[in-house]
Amino acid sequence: MTEFDSQNATFHGQLDASTPDMAPSAQMSPAAAELALAEVADGVVITDRYGRIRYSNPLAGELCGSLVGLLPGQLLSECLSLEDDQGVALDLALNTGDAAAEEVPSRRELRANLRRQGQRGADSEADLVEISVQINSVKDGISLDGYVVVLRHTSEARRISSRLSWQSSHDTLTRLPNRQTFEQALQQLLNRDTGPRQHHILLYLDVYQFKVVNDTLGYSAGDAMLVAIAGILTQCLGKNDLLGRVGSDEFALLLRDCTLEEAKRIVTRLREAVNDFVFEWETSETRPALSIGAVSVDAHAPPSSQLLATANDACSAAREQGRNRVKFFGDSRKALEKRRESTWLAEIHAAIRDDRLMLYRQPVVALQEKNRIHHYEVLVRMRGRDGDIISPGLFLPAAERYGIIDDVDRWVIRKIFKYMALEQSSGAGGFHYAINVSGISLGDEYFADFVLRELTEAGVAPSRVQFEITETSAINNLDRALMFIHKLRAAGCSFALDDFGRGASSLAYLRQLPVDYLKIDGSFVRNMLEDEIDSAMVSTVDHLAKRMGISTIAEFAETPELLERLRLMGVDYAQGFGIAAAACLPEISGPRPTSVD
Repeated sequence: MTEFDSQNATFHGQLDASTPDMAPSAQMSPAAAELALAEVADGVVITDRYGRIRYSNPLAGELCGSLVGLLPGQLLSECLSLEDDQGVALDLALNTGDAAAEEVPSRRELRANLRRQGQRGADSEADLVEISVQINSVKDGISLDGYVVVLRHTSEARRISSRLSWQSSHDTLTRLPNRQTFEQALQQLLNRDTGPRQHHILLYLDVYQFKVVNDTLGYSAGDAMLVAIAGILTQCLGKNDLLGRVGSDEFALLLRDCTLEEAKRIVTRLREAVNDFVFEWETSETRPALSIGAVSVDAHAPPSSQLLATANDACSAAREQGRNRVKFFGDSRKALEKRRESTWLAEIHAAIRDDRLMLYRQPVVALQEKNRIHHYEVLVRMRGRDGDIISPGLFLPAAERYGIIDDVDRWVIRKIFKYMALEQSSGAGGFHYAINVSGISLGDEYFADFVLRELTEAGVAPSRVQFEITETSAINNLDRALMFIHKLRAAGCSFALDDFGRGASSLAYLRQLPVDYLKIDGSFVRNMLEDEIDSAMVSTVDHLAKRMGISTIAEFAETPELLERLRLMGVDYAQGFGIAAAACLPEISGPRPTSVD
C-alpha cells in the first residue's frame, strides 16, 4: 500500500473536464488518476474552490464510516466531523470565497479526532479516529482552483486496517460496493427513513449477453465487459444514488428520494446508455443490454435482503419477456409469490417432461500427460419454449430454492448413463464422466440406491463414473454424504470435492470425506499469475492433497501460461477455457456390437 504524497503526485486536475490541461509530460488520464488514488492507503478528497467534493477515493469514505463513500457535490465540511481532544468541533477553514490565490496558504496541516458516521452511537469513544489532515490548495495562476485534502491515520496499523476493511466490503473487479455492503447501506436507509413521505426505488439489473461472452470469449472478456458497463451505469447516476455489484452479472441500484415517474426516466437513460455500447474484444463485437426489475422502498418495506430478492424476481420477470425489458413490482407480495410459483416451477417441470433439458460436457485434462483428456464434467442447460438456451445460472438456483433440484439430478443421471451405454456399444470408446450432485440429493437416503439401479440397468461400468459434491453440501449433510460416498465407492465410482477452499471448514472436514479428487476453487486459480497469495493457496492445496493421496483438479484454467504454471506446480488435472469451453454431447454413430466392452 502506498502513502499519498500530495506534493509530488501529478494528475489531470480534479478528475473532470473543467480543469485546464497540464503539460503533456505531466498529464495523467482521469481514469488512471482515479485508479492510482484508489490504491493509496490514505483518504484523498478533491474539492472545488468552494469546498464541494469533486472526487474522493474509497479510503476517504471508509475513514468517515460511510458505506457508500463521499458523494460528489456535497460540501466537505458536511461530511467531516472533526473534534479536538476536548471534543470541541474543528473547522477545516477552507476559503470558500473568491480570494486571490496568494491569500490562500499552499499547505496546512492539523491533527484532529474524526467522528465516524453510522457507528455505534454518537457518544461512543469507539467512533473517534485520530487522524492528521493535510490541506493543499490547487492554484491556477492568480486564482484558486480547489483543494486536495489528505486524511491519514496516525497509526500505521489503523491505516492498513482501513485498507483491508475497504477490500472486504467492495467488489475488487468493479470497485463497487459488494452485495453485503449494499444490503447494509439499504438497511441503514430503512432504519433511518421511517417517515411516511420518504420514498425510494430499488433497481435490480441483469446484463444480457454476459454469459455468452464468458462462454465464448473467456472470463477475461467477461470481466472487461462488466467493468465497462459498471462505468456506464455510474455515469448515469445522481449524487445520492448507490450502485453495487450483487452477483456475477448483476447490479443493484438504490435511487434515494425518487418517485416512480423519476425512476422510469432514469431506467430509460440506463437502458439507452448500455444499448448504445458495443463491447469489442479482439475480433468480436457484442451488444449487451439490461433486464431491469424495480420495487418501491418506503416505510413499510421489508428487510433489505427480502427487498433485494423481490427486485431480483422483478428482474427475472423482465428477462422472461426478452432483452432490454423492465418490470416494476409494487407491494403485492401475494402476486409476487404467485408469479414465482407459476414461472420457474412450471418451467422446470415442463422442461423435464418435454425433454428440454440438455447435457453439455467440458474436458478435464491430465497436465502431466501433455493435456490428454482424462474425463469430462457433465453440465446441464435448458432449452426455452422459444428455442433459446437458458443458462444454468438462471434455473438451477430456482430449482434449489423450490426443492426440485433432485428431479433435475435424476434426469441428468438417467440421460448420461444412457449416453455412456451408447458409447460403450457403438465402439466410440468409453470416456469417464463427472456428474454434479446437489445437496438435496445428497441428503436423500434413497438416492444412492437410485444411482446403483440406473447404473445396472444401463450396463455402465461404475469405474467410468465420478460424482462431484461441493464441500458446503457435504458438510451440511455429512452423515448422509458419507453413506452416499461409501456405497458408491464400494461399487467402483470415484468422488471429487468441488469448490475446495471457498468454505471456512474445508480442512477440518477433509479428513472425514473419502474423496479421490479435490477441485481447487476457480477464484484462486484464475488470478494466480498476478496474485502471489492465490498462487500460494493453489500450491498449498495441491501439496496437502498429495500428502493425503488425493489428486487435484484446477478450475478456471483460461490461458496456456496458466496451464503451464499449474503443470510446473504439480497440479494433476485442469479444466477451463484455456483447454475448451463446454459443448453439447456429440452425436454417437457407427456400428453397435452386441456385446459391451
